[in-house]
Amino acid sequence: MNGTEKKIKKLLLHISKADFMSRMIFDNQKEKERCERYLDLKGVSYHAVLANYIGLDESGKIEYKKVQNMYVYDKRIRYILYKFLSAFEEGIRGYIANHYNTMEKIKHLSSKIYTAVADGSSLSKELENFDFNALIQLTQKLQSDDLKTLFNNNENLEINLQAVRVLRNAVSHHRMLFVYEDFEECMIDNVLSDALTANIINLSTLIIPYYKLFLIEAINNAQFEKEDESFNMSLPDKAKLTLRFKS
Repeated sequence: MNGTEKKIKKLLLHISKADFMSRMIFDNQKEKERCERYLDLKGVSYHAVLANYIGLDESGKIEYKKVQNMYVYDKRIRYILYKFLSAFEEGIRGYIANHYNTMEKIKHLSSKIYTAVADGSSLSKELENFDFNALIQLTQKLQSDDLKTLFNNNENLEINLQAVRVLRNAVSHHRMLFVYEDFEECMIDNVLSDALTANIINLSTLIIPYYKLFLIEAINNAQFEKEDESFNMSLPDKAKLTLRFKS
C-alpha cells in the first residue's frame, strides 16, 4: 500500500456491544434504544457484517439508520424470495401430479411413490412429503420434453437448478443475502455468476411464467418505503436490486 491509499475501516466481527454502539451515529434516543434491543435479539456480529458491507466513514463510524434499513431491506428480499421459491416448488409438484398420473408413469418416477399409491395413497399427497431437495432430484426422472416445458426450455438446467436449491436453503435458514458468500454459479445470458442478482434472475427464468413479472416487480419495489422517502437513499447503491423483465 502506497502513501496515497487509505485503509478501509471495518468493524471486528467479535466487537463488543458497547464498542459497536459507540461506532453508531444516532438521530435520537429512540434509535439508540432500538439498536440496543436488536443487538440483543440478533447479535452484534450480525450487525457488524452489515455495517462493514455498507461502509464506515473516515472516523470509523456509521449512521445507525443505514444499518437498520439495510437489515430491513435484506429481510424484505428474503421474504419475497421465500414466497416465490414456494410458488416454484408448488409448480413442480403440480406439473408432476398433472402429467405423471398413471401407474406406469408413477412407477418410472419413483418406486416408493408407486408402492404408496398402490396401497391407496395419492400422487399429490406423496409429492407433498418430498422436501425441496428431494423434489429437485425427482425432476431428474422426468422426460426431456417435460423438463423443457416445466423449466421454460432452460439450456443450463443442471447447474441452474442447483443454484436455486442453494438459494432456497440460504433463504430458509435466514442468511443475510447481501453478504452471503456461498451462492452457486448459474448461467444467465451465457455468463456464469454466483451473484445474488444472477441467482434471482435465474429463479425468474425457471419459475412458471405467470409469476415472473410479479417476482421482478416485488424485488424492484423492495427498495422503496411509502412511509419513509429516505429509505431508498439510505441504502448503498450496490445493494439496490433493479431487474429488467425479459419475455
